[in-house]
Amino acid sequence: MKLMKRYRLVIFLLCLPNLLYAHEALDKFLDGLQTLSGKFEQNLYDENGSLLEKSRGRMYILRPNKFRWIYQKPYYQLIVADGKKVWIYDKDLEQVTVKTLDNTLGKTPAFLLSRYRKVETDFVVNQLPSKEKGITLLELIPKKETKTQFESMRISLRDNTLVSFEFRDSLGQRTRINFTRLKRNRRIRDRVFRFTPPTGVDIIN
Repeated sequence: MKLMKRYRLVIFLLCLPNLLYAHEALDKFLDGLQTLSGKFEQNLYDENGSLLEKSRGRMYILRPNKFRWIYQKPYYQLIVADGKKVWIYDKDLEQVTVKTLDNTLGKTPAFLLSRYRKVETDFVVNQLPSKEKGITLLELIPKKETKTQFESMRISLRDNTLVSFEFRDSLGQRTRINFTRLKRNRRIRDRVFRFTPPTGVDIIN
């Protein structure tokens, strides 16, 4: 019995540095982050891995609590957070949905990147083995009290640079967002995060 306990202690100690490193890698990326901008490609897969939808666009982050997420293809959609509200503009439907920032988007990538809050407050953070050299792969599992639109999310980092987000929902669907041409802490004008609804569109609060 003592031998069993000793082995358990050894296993725990071997795992501990890995858990600490997972938090450190994520904190290192977020600490000092003021702005982030670049391009993204988003793919949605069903539970069998078949591609359902492919889209791409640009994103801008200004901490705290401001972002602009633009889907350019195949359909135009704009999501803007001005620090208090989130504006979701669907051009084809000629419709704007307005939500309060606190209760919207369910801890999505844009929300996670733009806030000043430790990720481990809402998520259990684990480091996973990566198949790609130089990639740090982190898994975020929501805590019971955390409301999200996904069951788990994975974040890929390379040399303190964001590579991708991947999250799974309760239906088994998987969404992967790959980022390119990222610029960190470059100046972004505040007007980028303002939104005025176009004339004639329906506004839903």
